[in-house]
Amino acid sequence: MAGNQDSGAVHSATDGGVAGSHTVVADAGVLVGPSTASEQNLVTAGLIPVACWSVDDVRFNFDSSVVLPAVAKEIAALAKLRDAHKKPVSPRTDPKLPQFIFPPLSIFGHADPVGQDDYNKLLSGRRAAAIYGLLTRRDEVWEDLYSNQGAFAAPAAGDKWGTPSIQTMLTALGFPPDSSGQGTPDIPSAVRSFQSSQGLAADGNPGHDTRKKLFLAYMDKLCGTDFKLDKEDDFLARGKDTAGKGDFQGCGEFNPRLIFSEQENNDFEQDKDKTARNAANAINRRVMVLLFRPGSKVLAAKWPCPKAKEGVAGCKKRFWSDGEKRRSDRLPDKERKFEDKKDTFACRFYHRMVDKSPCEIVLKTFEVRLYSPIGRAIPLAPCEITIGKRKPFTDQADTRGIITLRDVEVPATCKIRWGFPPDQGQDPELGFLLNLFLQADQPLESDQAEESKRKLNNLGYIRPEPAENIRSFQRDYGHLTSPPLDLTGAIDDRTMKLLREVYDQSADDLRNTPVS
Repeated sequence: MAGNQDSGAVHSATDGGVAGSHTVVADAGVLVGPSTASEQNLVTAGLIPVACWSVDDVRFNFDSSVVLPAVAKEIAALAKLRDAHKKPVSPRTDPKLPQFIFPPLSIFGHADPVGQDDYNKLLSGRRAAAIYGLLTRRDEVWEDLYSNQGAFAAPAAGDKWGTPSIQTMLTALGFPPDSSGQGTPDIPSAVRSFQSSQGLAADGNPGHDTRKKLFLAYMDKLCGTDFKLDKEDDFLARGKDTAGKGDFQGCGEFNPRLIFSEQENNDFEQDKDKTARNAANAINRRVMVLLFRPGSKVLAAKWPCPKAKEGVAGCKKRFWSDGEKRRSDRLPDKERKFEDKKDTFACRFYHRMVDKSPCEIVLKTFEVRLYSPIGRAIPLAPCEITIGKRKPFTDQADTRGIITLRDVEVPATCKIRWGFPPDQGQDPELGFLLNLFLQADQPLESDQAEESKRKLNNLGYIRPEPAENIRSFQRDYGHLTSPPLDLTGAIDDRTMKLLREVYDQSADDLRNTPVS
């Protein structure tokens, strides 16, 4: 489990989402005094999220709310997260009552800041509705999304489920449409096979009754038959609103994690092919689920967010006074990120709930190459890795000796033990050890002492006394400058400049060294 006091803790992180706990907030104390009248005061508990779960854009097709099969990994993480935050019922006066109460959920869809507000609001709301329908097995929600009408979904021009959605679900359920060499998938044949398995008339037409069965079977495939939420017990507004108000909503493009720089945006706008822009913007397209304290509930009529199928007017009423500036201002040559200054979200209601959420932090990926003492990379090196406070896990390097560390909340420490591939049937001997500092790729200009410590450590200068490591570096590399560095054991400007150059050059050299 990784995290810090300000941003809670990450329980799990996959290539498609994050699950984590928020920082624990103490219960508010209430002072009570005697009264001589019959009046009563009302004490209302604050609405406090205790955990979060996010699904990234990669679990949907572009401009689509169809949930892809790989989301099953994130669903499993959500089930564990709910279980971790359940509370026992005490006192439990009736054995027929549930033994535990679980944290209720509310779902927030987000889009990237490209296009029109109204469209992005609808698309993000449709994605939130799709997740809601999936978790509750409410096939009627998906039917509304499929047909582009109904209580749960307003039409979105680009988001048409149609035949592609049917093909995705059939394939995941083991009924892949066979193209038979013709280049066009034979959907009717696959539909007939599915219909036969469900006791339906096998006419090959994915009509309403077939879609109902297909949607429910696919939902069970992604969630497992044991994990199903109830709209009245497991959601914040308890399913009281027929269109899901309070239980799921779309936030459109109002809360971007990342805003391009002016230079970057200009380059994207001039490029006729928008693939690179869309890929860079994927970080903004996500579905966030907040889990609230067990027992929490809200009145749908008083929930500030508009329904998923409604327009943007209700959202803008909840903006910060400078909300438009927050969500749109660009710096000349540097990106703006929510995690840096917490000033890119326009909606103050959402912002206050996720200000310290580990699910709104951008996690990093690192590649580390494992070497032998003679400076040769070790292909297929077995290793054991410990990142921050997470549990150690085993891995194996690729044929170039590289391991990939995914979803790291930086800065973080990482301990790696590794060795040579063992003979068949033998256990690996992990004889090499190094502690790494993992940091975003930028100088820590405000703290050169910390930056130098981390870079020297990663270069192999690991003595307990910082001055000894600096002096050793000055002795090994000081001759590369003119005049040579003095062996002072202190980080001055010349030593820091050389350290950065050597560190970057070493990284380039190590990438290209041959394997053993």
